[in-house]
Amino acid sequence: MNRAGYIFCVLSLLASAAIIGITMPYAMVPESEASAGLECRSLDEDIEIELVGVLEGVSMYDLLSNYLENPPAQQAGAASVIKQFGGC
Repeated sequence: MNRAGYIFCVLSLLASAAIIGITMPYAMVPESEASAGLECRSLDEDIEIELVGVLEGVSMYDLLSNYLENPPAQQAGAASVIKQFGGC
């Protein structure tokens, strides 16, 4: 590679690092919100999620209860996939 190629690569890396450094504070979540996300929630607690459209006004408890009582039907001939629930 010639000198111009090396200069372009170095300047591109520096520009990328500068853009990341400038935009990183705007992408961060406040500490209070991050610490609240580490705590486990049970279905007995009122989990606040705003839904729009057809599901507006339906609680998360009702949605999860309905899903657990009426799981989606598997397609005929589809290979069975075992999924682990990664909850608390």
